[in-house]
Order: sequence, then structure tokens, then C-alpha cells
Amino acid sequence: MAWTFLALAIGILIAGFWNYKAVDDFGRDVVAGNIIGNTSTLAGTFGENGFGFDILFALAAGLAATFTACNCVMFAMLPGLTCSTDRSSSRKTALRALGVFSLGVLAVTAIYGLYVGSLGPDAVQAYNERQVRLSQASNIFTILGLFMLVWGAISSGFLNTIVSRIPSNIRSFFANPLTKAGLMGLQVGFFAVGRPFGVFRDFLTYAATTRNPLYGALMMSIQGIGQIALMVILFLVVISVFGKRLARLSSEKPHQVELISVVSLLLGGAYFVFYWGMAVPYGIGRWGEIFGLY
Repeated sequence: MAWTFLALAIGILIAGFWNYKAVDDFGRDVVAGNIIGNTSTLAGTFGENGFGFDILFALAAGLAATFTACNCVMFAMLPGLTCSTDRSSSRKTALRALGVFSLGVLAVTAIYGLYVGSLGPDAVQAYNERQVRLSQASNIFTILGLFMLVWGAISSGFLNTIVSRIPSNIRSFFANPLTKAGLMGLQVGFFAVGRPFGVFRDFLTYAATTRNPLYGALMMSIQGIGQIALMVILFLVVISVFGKRLARLSSEKPHQVELISVVSLLLGGAYFVFYWGMAVPYGIGRWGEIFGLY
């Protein structure tokens, strides 16, 4: 119970003091700026730069979004993914989980890319209006946050009365480590659907100019790869350095492994719900601005 309240409190505190301007500026000016240049200028240059440049644009957009308010929660899923093993866990199992996670991300981003690629320059301009994107972000990330909170509550045992009524085969399916990894991947994929980040909007403009859904799907998938690149690297480092320890911990103290995952889910869910469901649309709890910290 104490860990639950601590995770929720930390998630809310981070959301209240989150400096989106500094993070967004870093992604735009430092990451994307050094890779491809000014994305605002490049957004309308498909006629000049063509198809090949969009690959670099997609990777830059994904990498630039790594630490934005809509993507930082991805790192809260890292403990759950690295510990997505059971008592017979192995490094191979963890790598398989990474593969399923990545497929989940690519599935959602590819489908979203089909839609983006069909928009065309005029429709994407209306779709990219700041208020439209912020409204979409608030709805999507609040729903994702609630999903993470429910997931964390189930894993904590708070909803055992309800869960016990679900057929055992369904419970076993969702308790499978690979199923959990896939669900995490689908969530991260939806980050791209909700993302209002300026660099990402510029990328959407460039990709939509083609009026080609298949091309949009390919480019959005490449963006998805850039979006999770740093997390994948961290995952591989953790598995390489601590893989045997994690397997031993999973076998000897499975409850501690579950606790790490639960705390991460609750923290990330609280952050999403508070930031995107309250702070952004209603200005509630924006303590960093209230106290003049930025």
C-alpha cells in the first residue's frame, strides 16, 4: 500500500513540475536541429528533398521526441520489460519480450501512418492545428494513463475480487510475459498518435504531402524505431550487464520483480492522468509555473 501511494505521489509531482518548454526545445534545437536542421522550414520541402530525406526526418522526429512529456513515460515501462520474465527466465526470454514489444510499437505506428499518408497537404494542415493536437493528446494520454493505473492496480492485487471472476485461460494469457510486453508496445505505439510535439507535426506535414498511405506507414514505422531507440539500447545494456542477476532475482524473489513493474506502471499512469488530463487542458497543478521555476 505504501509503495502504491509513493508511486502515485511521485508521478503527480513530476507532472506538476514538468518543464515541457525546456524538453521540447532540446528535442527540436539540439536533437533534430543537429540531425536535419530547422524542421519548421523542412516540413514543406518534399518537392525539393523527396522520399529519401523523409527517412532521416522520421528518425530525427522519433529521437527528438524521446524526452517529451508524451514519451518520457516509456522509460517507466523499462523495468517491467526487463523483468518480463518468469521463474524459468533467461536472457533469450527477455530478448523475445523486446521483440514483441517492438512489434507492438510498429503495428500501431504503421496503421497510423496509413492514415497520415492519405491526408495530403491541406488536410494535414487542419489536423496539425495546435488546439486539435493538444485535444487529441489530452484524450489519448489520459486514457493510456488510466489503463496503466488499472494494470498496476490489478498487479497489486487491489482488484482481485473482479479479476477472480475472469476465466482462468484469459487470466493466464494476460499474465504471460510476452503478452505484457506486447501491451506495452501497443501503448508506446499510441504515443505517436497523441503526440503534439512541434517537430512531430512538421514530420507529419512532410509525410502527408505524398498522399501515399503505404509510404506514410513506412515512414511512421521508422519514426517508431527512432522513438524507442534509446530505450532499446538501455534495455540491451541492462540485460547484458544484469541479465543473470535479474533471472536469479525473478526466481528467488518474484514479488520484488513484480513490485518494480507495478511501481513503474503506477508512477507512469499517475503522470499521464495528472499532466494530460488535468494540467494541460485545465491548468491544474502546474506548480513549476506557479512557483516561477521556469
